[in-house]
Amino acid sequence: MTTRKRLGALVLAGVSAVAVAVVDRPARDLAAYHHQSVTWTDCGQGPQDHEGTALDQAGARCARITVPLDYSRPAGRTITIAVSRLPASDPSRRIGTMLLNRGGPGEPTLGMPLSTRAYMGDAGSRYDLVGIDPRFVGRSTPLDCGWPTGIWIRSAGGDRAAFDRQVAFHRRLAERCARRHGDVLPHATTRNTARDLDIVRAVLGERRISYLGYSYGAYLGALYMEMFPGRTDRVVLDSPVDPARYGPRLLGREPAAERALGAWASWAAAHPRDHGLGRTRRAVLATVRHVVEAASARPCASARTRSTSTSSRT
Repeated sequence: MTTRKRLGALVLAGVSAVAVAVVDRPARDLAAYHHQSVTWTDCGQGPQDHEGTALDQAGARCARITVPLDYSRPAGRTITIAVSRLPASDPSRRIGTMLLNRGGPGEPTLGMPLSTRAYMGDAGSRYDLVGIDPRFVGRSTPLDCGWPTGIWIRSAGGDRAAFDRQVAFHRRLAERCARRHGDVLPHATTRNTARDLDIVRAVLGERRISYLGYSYGAYLGALYMEMFPGRTDRVVLDSPVDPARYGPRLLGREPAAERALGAWASWAAAHPRDHGLGRTRRAVLATVRHVVEAASARPCASARTRSTSTSSRT
């Protein structure tokens, strides 16, 4: 994953927890955004854009939708949101449009309609599936903080000293971003992302939309329903988090996370030839601990991170 695609992740993670503290001024004069003319084009952006090519081959189309940077000043500066739409393959039984978000926060979602249709089985053919790169993520208007390194995935380490080093490292990244884009960061909020979703809904000509969100995407979906009651149809919130506790620390999730890790370790141990992590639950968990300890001493590289190392320096 490139740094550009991940730039929005830390930004959104840092501000989503305080979004509810920001004065939620009523949006005004959004009619021009709701009725804007949108040009749908091929999704592919060249021979190396495998995701875009796959979308094109599946029959999807892509567009950029204009939204306000600051919803309290809709006549001011604008940004664009990248959107993909995979039409229902069974139009005679079409139910409606489903917006998608895979979480993060800050995960690009443009290619998500492809996998979602496969998972949904017969139901998937009855929806127009819409992937949206949230503001400042992926192909949407970027937020380039000029970071000298990627941030995904970094271990907090196995002791307090390693944790403190990571805190200091991320503080420097945040300060660097604030120096470059202090005027933009206040608008990188979950509430504004929900408002963007509603403009996408209007542009698509839908009175109500269905929604599928995972993890942070479930939080975003819950917030959208709170802010725009009556504008949703069928909604799936997978792996949701208590909205009252959502924030960078996510206190209270530790027991559930430990149970999930143990269940995964048992599954991985049952397939040792496929994963090579150990033949017992205990052995798999020992491998995980070893990776965490190794990452605290020296960054670990995977085939995926090596393949994107060049683009991560941009």
